[in-house]
Amino acid sequence: MIVRTKWRMVAAQLALWIVAAGAVTYFGQQAYVGAHGLVASKAMQEEIAKLETRLAEVKAERSSVEHRIDLMTSERLDPDLLDEQARSDLGWLSPADRVLQND
Repeated sequence: MIVRTKWRMVAAQLALWIVAAGAVTYFGQQAYVGAHGLVASKAMQEEIAKLETRLAEVKAERSSVEHRIDLMTSERLDPDLLDEQARSDLGWLSPADRVLQND
């Protein structure tokens, strides 16, 4: 014969409710501030926006470099660009260049 007293039934139900409330609280807290929660998601979106901006800058720079390379191909050699690049690499000056010295 099983004898259950009223306080045991109340304690068992109370323990069940406390465990359930603890589980709901834990998972709710993890959904908000956990590694994959709402706060982390917002920070991730901000980082994605920054990286997309940086990607656009790098793509523009790459496009500029590719354009300069295309101008230096043997079929379409631009004499001005070749002259500019040679002077820059060798450190030469043209007689028409003006040089300003800071003392």
